[in-house]
Amino acid sequence: MVVGAGAIGSPLVRGLLWWPHLERIWVADNDRVERSNLPRQPWYRVADIGREKSRALAEAVGDDRVRPITVAVDHDFTWPPVSLIFDATDNWPARAAIQREAWRQQIPWIFASAVRWEGQVALLRPGGPCLECLFGAHPTEGLRCFEAGVVSTVTLAVAGQALAVAEAWESRGHQWEDRLYLLDGREGRVWWVRLPPKECPHGS
Repeated sequence: MVVGAGAIGSPLVRGLLWWPHLERIWVADNDRVERSNLPRQPWYRVADIGREKSRALAEAVGDDRVRPITVAVDHDFTWPPVSLIFDATDNWPARAAIQREAWRQQIPWIFASAVRWEGQVALLRPGGPCLECLFGAHPTEGLRCFEAGVVSTVTLAVAGQALAVAEAWESRGHQWEDRLYLLDGREGRVWWVRLPPKECPHGS
């Protein structure tokens, strides 16, 4: 499942279509296409302005495995059964809802964010560090993409890194090393920070 059909979520969905074993890709987003989206989200067209993003994206990719969900992912969201969740949002309440569901289903999820010239990606697995381990109990919301701006090549790089992390998890999950990947668009580089090798004390 991909939560968010914007500048990170849309290329994620397109990349996931190359995974032949996937039976279904849920895409959840309650936003509508706006004119300001078009410069960095070129898969949407002028004719899509005002349409629900998840539906417009599903039509654009033309693959019946992509199933749109047009409501917000929040505390009351009804989750379908999934095996992996990609976070492509820009707000912490949605990420908290993703994390709660990942704990409930005992599945991994991939945190992905981008703002201005910087990006971050981490796979958060059952028994490993969680969002609170990384950022504290009450992370500062800060400026969101539509407020601070984001470079389109950075969002594409973050989507690519999230896909690479997911593929690595599929191939060697039993030997997984928890890392936070950091992307710097100005310098054109990616590096990582090793996360503490201990079980998360916050989840249940």
